[in-house]
Amino acid sequence: MKRLVRTLSLLALLISLAPAQKIGARTPYTTWALGPGWYFFLTQDAYTPLTEIDLSISGPEDFFFTPDGTLYVADTGNGRILRLGRDYAVQASYGEGVLDSPTGLYIDQDGTMYIADAGSDTIVILDRLGNLVSRFGRPSELLFGVDNEFLPRKIAVDARRNLYIVSEGSTNGLVVMNTDGHFIGYFGANPANMSLKMILQRMFLNEEQLAQFIKNEAASPSNVTIDFEAMIFSVTAGTTPENSIRRYTVAGRNVFPMTAGSGSFRDVHVSENGLVTAVDADGEIFEYDLLGMPLFLFGAKDQGDQRLGALRNPTAVERYQNRIYVLDKDKNAIVIYQSTHFADLVHDGVRLYMKGYYLEARPYFEEVLRYNGSFIMAYKAIADAYFKAGDYQNALVNYRYAEDRHGYSEAYWELRNAVLQRDLAGGILALAGLFVIQGLWKRFDRRHGWTNPLKTWFVGLSRRKWVDDLLFLFSFIKHPTDGYYYIKKKQRGSLGFALLIYLWVVIVRVSSLYLTGFIFNRYANFSQIRAENEIAYILLFLFLWNVANYLVSTISDGEGRVRDVVIGTAYSLFPYALFALPLVLLSNLLSMNEKLLFTFSFNVIWAWTGLMFFLMVKEIHNYSFGETVRNVFMTIFTIAIMLLTGYILYVLFFQLFDFIGALFREVQLRG
Repeated sequence: MKRLVRTLSLLALLISLAPAQKIGARTPYTTWALGPGWYFFLTQDAYTPLTEIDLSISGPEDFFFTPDGTLYVADTGNGRILRLGRDYAVQASYGEGVLDSPTGLYIDQDGTMYIADAGSDTIVILDRLGNLVSRFGRPSELLFGVDNEFLPRKIAVDARRNLYIVSEGSTNGLVVMNTDGHFIGYFGANPANMSLKMILQRMFLNEEQLAQFIKNEAASPSNVTIDFEAMIFSVTAGTTPENSIRRYTVAGRNVFPMTAGSGSFRDVHVSENGLVTAVDADGEIFEYDLLGMPLFLFGAKDQGDQRLGALRNPTAVERYQNRIYVLDKDKNAIVIYQSTHFADLVHDGVRLYMKGYYLEARPYFEEVLRYNGSFIMAYKAIADAYFKAGDYQNALVNYRYAEDRHGYSEAYWELRNAVLQRDLAGGILALAGLFVIQGLWKRFDRRHGWTNPLKTWFVGLSRRKWVDDLLFLFSFIKHPTDGYYYIKKKQRGSLGFALLIYLWVVIVRVSSLYLTGFIFNRYANFSQIRAENEIAYILLFLFLWNVANYLVSTISDGEGRVRDVVIGTAYSLFPYALFALPLVLLSNLLSMNEKLLFTFSFNVIWAWTGLMFFLMVKEIHNYSFGETVRNVFMTIFTIAIMLLTGYILYVLFFQLFDFIGALFREVQLRG
């Protein structure tokens, strides 16, 4: 027993003498990757927290890696630039007595330091030894703007030593200057977002009233970097997440597509392998390829538990080799993340893919799919490899998995073209043979009357009510005005057959969700389809239209009865019911090149159906043209009021039930 006590005491002593460690699990966050439906799905860890380097600095705002692995840190609170070695020990300090509060830093290949000094609102250039080369502030050129302020916060420098400066609050974009402090121009301004509300305000309010509103100005870039191809990247906090990262051509045109992002990005970095890494204020790290495809999303906010890998106030991000470095202002530390084998496979594949080596990249992405079968970019890369190799069938399958409609269309076009070249002549001969056979059949049928019994049987069948209603549809579609007259006079059509048409429309709509060709289908796979919702929407619209139109017509001298409106509405839907499904089936034979044909045909169907609705209102209620227009708009307005009322009632009843539930739980607790 005494031996056990001595052992436990020794163990407690060793624990008390051990150095303090960061508390937490290995990864205090989950990792997400883009998957089916272009949604983010949980995946294996792409990066694991390696270590956290505490530095003797104060409120750092920026840092920079040189190609040889030397790290420079902008020690903002102490007004200096620190150079760290590979062991993260301080090797040198620059700018003391010259810098006030450096917030932006860029080091060129000669070791020259370009610094945005927020404390003095100047740009400071130091040589590799820290000697002052140049210092300048607000440009004096008139093109800069008389009232524009110069508040430099971040900086990047291209190969020609043009300085791209983030000036806080600048709505004109990045400020471009040379090393002598002369203003060259503005570059990469963000577009101003104009909402419908703002458009209406500008239309109806005078200048005095508009002056009372906040001006609609473009957001100011919040950080800037330059990639290995000398193209400028910027991030903008406070804008829409889809447009927060921008990549500019020499002409200032953004070529980075809309993609999943964040509205609070702090910094962005682009590696020589084409990996774009950005960090936001919430400690989340986003990784993309150069085409804007999201690769990984991970990271977490430090809530005070000091878990390794969680961030408190990130201000800058860098990548060196297979590690990501994030500068945390509040921690005065650098958090380092190490890529996993899974992420390395993705990165190796992306590196080859971005260079156009599709066939060489394919094995990497095939291995990626063994780890995560939902990694959608892998399917696209594999599809491109098959396409380049001329294996269009496998390319087609993988483009479908990748939900890449353009790639699918290209592969399908190649396959269809091969079939047409092989079978087109035989198909034309077969059609010609059918026409000849049809002509001979008609000639012999007129001579011998082979189909006369069938014609007699069909005439007798057409006297049945439902068959007559069906035949009436085809005469109705050619002469709708006469058809509505017959419906109104109860000479043709029936309520039972109208309900059958409604069912027909529902079936066509639901079937079109599943049968539309992949290229033109908004759903990439059947699991995304909510058929019950589509059915509910259709039935709700038909119910509201019939009710609203009848109610409006009763107060505007309409002659139509409920029966007339219900039957007339059903017959008005016949163009859609008749032609939509064949067009949907035809879409499976079309490529993206025939998209205009498909969309135009469907627009014709919708226009035709809308015209039938208009004629129905006019003929059923015996309106003039102007009265019909007014009735249609009033019907639409009434439907909107009904929906709004229903929504308000839903919210009120939900709150009532929630209140009753809370009251019941309170009684249970106190009882």
